[in-house]
Amino acid sequence: MMHASAAVIISQPEGACAPIPDGSNHPSASRRIRDGISIATGSLKAMIHDRQLFWFSFMAGLVLLFLIAAVGWTNTHLESALLYSFTAGSDFLVIDLRLLFLEMICLSCFTLILAGLVLHRHATAEKRPVPVRDSFSRINSHTNSLLGLSLGMAVVATLVYLILTGTQLFGKIVFTISMAVFYMPYSYYFPNELYSALSFSTINIVSNSLVLLVTLYVVPEIVLGQKRLLPALAGAAGRISKTWCEMIGCLLVAGAIVLGVFTIALLIGQSPLLLNHDYDFFLQVSRGQILMTVACYGFVLACWSLLAFGITAAGVAMTDMCTGTRVGDSP
Repeated sequence: MMHASAAVIISQPEGACAPIPDGSNHPSASRRIRDGISIATGSLKAMIHDRQLFWFSFMAGLVLLFLIAAVGWTNTHLESALLYSFTAGSDFLVIDLRLLFLEMICLSCFTLILAGLVLHRHATAEKRPVPVRDSFSRINSHTNSLLGLSLGMAVVATLVYLILTGTQLFGKIVFTISMAVFYMPYSYYFPNELYSALSFSTINIVSNSLVLLVTLYVVPEIVLGQKRLLPALAGAAGRISKTWCEMIGCLLVAGAIVLGVFTIALLIGQSPLLLNHDYDFFLQVSRGQILMTVACYGFVLACWSLLAFGITAAGVAMTDMCTGTRVGDSP
């Protein structure tokens, strides 16, 4: 008899994460990675079928806009910078404490959005859908733990930002990618303030994305597992060790999307060279041309939308994984 593998979402009692598998009768790593891919693609389908998820994406998009605007403001108001410098080996690192404060605000907002999303998705999976407003009202008892998590993640995100921008190794990598993908032709078509805000906030978004991977594991432990911060961190660590294959599957889907976006960005950024034109001359002559303007602004707008929806899809995928994804055989 032929058996097909499937990831089955098993209903859990309200307010509880699914037990962590003990490793017995565990399927192969490749099977679990495929299940992770199914979870990720399922979260994308959920974005289409559950219209209420749009509101979580909308709120995430607003936070992203605030992040971009705030980074742009800090770049144009250097006189109010609160700088702290230190040496790490051969690297001289400088941190603007306003960046830490900004990360605290943004990651607190992202964490609260994810908490409401987890509760909303869990209720929907239990066939007890609730309005978005009710999902957020149910996180009141977990506010202290969620904000504590946000503050800790803000410190980590700030350190990641310093590593990406201040160290010689990663600084060169970031600079090379930025020059190839983001510098041209946007510096010609965007106002200086907008271009500066987008350039620097992109690094903030990357650092936030890295710490949000951890946040995605911890938030369900807090709001569904009814745990305080430290027990939730311990529970998340155990779940990471048991579901890393599924996470790889999810990251493969996310990586494919990022690779596609990167390819499009590279095509736009290097379009003059692809057309065998002198770069600077081509951009100066084509400045103001409607097609190139639409391409630049349209691509940035598409990236903003994709990030907002991606945060929601990631929350949906992690909720499905936490609330009872099981790997088993079905006839």
